[in-house]
Amino acid sequence: MKIAIYAAPLVTRHITGIEQLARNIVAQWVTLGNDHEFFILLEDHLPYQRDFDSSVIDVLPGNFHITRIHPERRFSTMERIEGLFNRKAARPGGREPWDILHSFSAWLPRASGTPMVHTIHDLSCELDPHVRRTPEAARQREIHRNAVQRATRTIAVSQQTRHDIIALYKIPPSRVDIIHNGINPTFTPRPDAELHQQLIEHFHTDRRYILMVGSDIPRRNYQRVWLAIEQVLKTHPRLQLIMAGRNRWMQTMIYQQISASGQLGRVTFIESPSDRVLAQLYRDAMLTCCGSSFEGFGLSVLEAMACGCAVACSDMMSLRELAGDAVLYFSHDEVASIAEAISSLSDDPEFRRQLRQRGLQRSTEFTWEHAGRQLLTILENTVSACQK
Repeated sequence: MKIAIYAAPLVTRHITGIEQLARNIVAQWVTLGNDHEFFILLEDHLPYQRDFDSSVIDVLPGNFHITRIHPERRFSTMERIEGLFNRKAARPGGREPWDILHSFSAWLPRASGTPMVHTIHDLSCELDPHVRRTPEAARQREIHRNAVQRATRTIAVSQQTRHDIIALYKIPPSRVDIIHNGINPTFTPRPDAELHQQLIEHFHTDRRYILMVGSDIPRRNYQRVWLAIEQVLKTHPRLQLIMAGRNRWMQTMIYQQISASGQLGRVTFIESPSDRVLAQLYRDAMLTCCGSSFEGFGLSVLEAMACGCAVACSDMMSLRELAGDAVLYFSHDEVASIAEAISSLSDDPEFRRQLRQRGLQRSTEFTWEHAGRQLLTILENTVSACQK
């Protein structure tokens, strides 16, 4: 089977959820040693982007072909890609030289002579009221709505996302599959002694702390979660908070809120930690708090569990699907509920130990190898069904 893959998530230096998915799946396809051929569709303009990084595609084996795209139109990125697929294709009969096209994001070209399968991570552009009001969300809604109708199959990363896709876009449930994300092998409970000491020296991680991971965007619910943590800090004078994410923290709303509260001295901000640093932060934390108001999957919860860290998180369908009984849930829109959950874990080391054990066991169910095999099977079955 010949599989086309849009290259952008594989050659962008700043790693988002889509890029993590693409890189980990492709890495699994390399190690599986299958007989398929892969066409990595690389637009001509991508190597000239500031964030371009070809290190992933440079080391792919011989059954991965880097296929340069020469679009005829020069407009937005989406229009340039669609220009390729709206031209006459290279194969006789108007077909591309591959059997199926897969996109690791919601986007799909407007036209293709082969089946198309795409992955939708979440529908925050439709369902999150904060995100929905932004100009980018309007563009994303158009991409999602059009692509879902054109796709031969759609892949969701959770049952929650699958439910949202079917309900919003009125497509048959039989066309939507679920493939859970995996977890990188960096996130294990095994401590890194050298890094542990470095983090103590730089960030004083030898003190008891709550860890929060992610950028300061509305869906992270940081302003409300901070009000809860502020209550907890009043009764736990030695407790600290560490916030780790891609933000330039001093420019964020949460930084301003914490500064106005007079509590900056009890909060440490870490910008763009590597996976290795983040894994050790999870291991050293007393607990991780995820208070999101919207989650398609909840990778930080899974990472924390895999590192042996107790977790308190929002009570929503996607996180329950991921974590089961391995975390303590709270109502994300109630400050009192968040504060009570954090206090309960802070005061009960035996409960934290139990959650750590459950989380370690639960996290073993999510691997990129399994995700890679599932995706290949879906692509194979899709091609077979379309050839009948």
